[in-house]
Amino acid sequence: MRHPILNLLRHALTYGFGDIAGRAVAILLLPIYARLLTDAENGQIAIGFALIGLCAVFYSLGLNQALIKYLSGEAGTDSDRGRRRFSSVFWTLTVIASCVTAAAYTFSGEIATWVLGTPDNRDIIIMLGAIILIDTLSEPMFSLCRAQQRSRRFAVTRLIQHTTQISLIAYLIAIEGWGVRAVFVANVVSSSIALLAMLPVALKFLRPTFSAADLRELLTFGIPFVPSALSLLVISLSDRLLIEHYLGLKELGVYSITFKIALPMLVIVRAFRSAWAPGLLALGDPDQARYVCARITTYFTGSASFLILIVVAFNRELVTLVAGDNAETYLPGAAIIPIIILGHFLHGFYVILTAGVFAEGRSRILPLVVVAGAIVNVVINILFIPRIGYIASAWSTVAANSVMVLLLYANTRKFYPVPFEFGRMAKAAFAALIVSSALNIEDPTFEGTLAKLVILLAYPIILSGWNFIEPGEWHSLRHYLRPKA
Repeated sequence: MRHPILNLLRHALTYGFGDIAGRAVAILLLPIYARLLTDAENGQIAIGFALIGLCAVFYSLGLNQALIKYLSGEAGTDSDRGRRRFSSVFWTLTVIASCVTAAAYTFSGEIATWVLGTPDNRDIIIMLGAIILIDTLSEPMFSLCRAQQRSRRFAVTRLIQHTTQISLIAYLIAIEGWGVRAVFVANVVSSSIALLAMLPVALKFLRPTFSAADLRELLTFGIPFVPSALSLLVISLSDRLLIEHYLGLKELGVYSITFKIALPMLVIVRAFRSAWAPGLLALGDPDQARYVCARITTYFTGSASFLILIVVAFNRELVTLVAGDNAETYLPGAAIIPIIILGHFLHGFYVILTAGVFAEGRSRILPLVVVAGAIVNVVINILFIPRIGYIASAWSTVAANSVMVLLLYANTRKFYPVPFEFGRMAKAAFAALIVSSALNIEDPTFEGTLAKLVILLAYPIILSGWNFIEPGEWHSLRHYLRPKA
């Protein structure tokens, strides 16, 4: 039998491969965005996808999360009931998204004037409405893949989707000169391809049936995710809206480009989020699930801390690599990259702590936790963006995620106590602090880069000396990794 942690990591890595493909869109296209689009056009991209995220929270009703809960593990073995649940969710979301898309088309001129500054951009709003509809149709299918732990199908489809997206955007901007519209056209096409690729998965479950009773059951679990998801969206996207309001599209463009350089940490977090709930729900033993949760938290702390150190060491070099000749435009934003990646790191702890929410069906506690984080985020942004600029938004993300982690831990420990290894986690945190204090080197020469690499190597050496990975763990991992005769 495969070790439960290795099984969870296997699915997380597979989901991560698919998500890396998605996030690679943003990372690989950064040089094109930074070099061939203006900072104002990069601001339009940020605002456009903020609108998609905002709409998605309201019309999804938390039903995709509910599908993962009720179609995972033994809960999905009753195929007739599983088909009924899936079909009820799919038809409900289809109707809601169709209404949203119709409204976007009908009022595209007014929305474009309000959001993008001119009715000439109404075609962008229409494309955003199309993306909303297509993604809504495909998301229940991706949720079904996650619930059934079909991580390979999930990852391959995402890879095809995002490879198409990267290729189209690069071609339409660099060769055809379409400008900012190329981004939205490519998203419509790539999302359509993902929908077609996932149809075989859906057709096995989709039926022309609707059950109000099943939908009520799913909504009971899913609805509390709506204010939670909305608050998470506020935390992740309100900075864009407020930076645009207080500082303008150009400053938003600088913030958006440098923000995306911190995406590798978000890839790790999203990969675990995709595998986390289905993986734990598939474990029949609650004590084993808590053990897995504690050990994964320890490993996440150690590995993610090293990634933060790498970004701290080379944040300015990363901006220069991405922006090329336009580096001077975006270098002022380099200071926010380590702060943003720290915020993603803290969000990883929040994702891990949701284990108890899924295991015990306590989704009603999430709104209080996440709304508190959102309030902290918005207040800091409103108070400090006009005073110190967009660096306030970076710190607001750290503060919001810190509040969420503390509140969620205080709540879940009452009904889902996890034996977290705080001593080992402290070793990783203290080692990272020691190394980061020595990385304050602003030397762009080869010698400076070499010095930073040598200092970074001190982190794993310190952890090894402090026995962060215990001898028994190496033996256990070797046992399960060893090929069976």
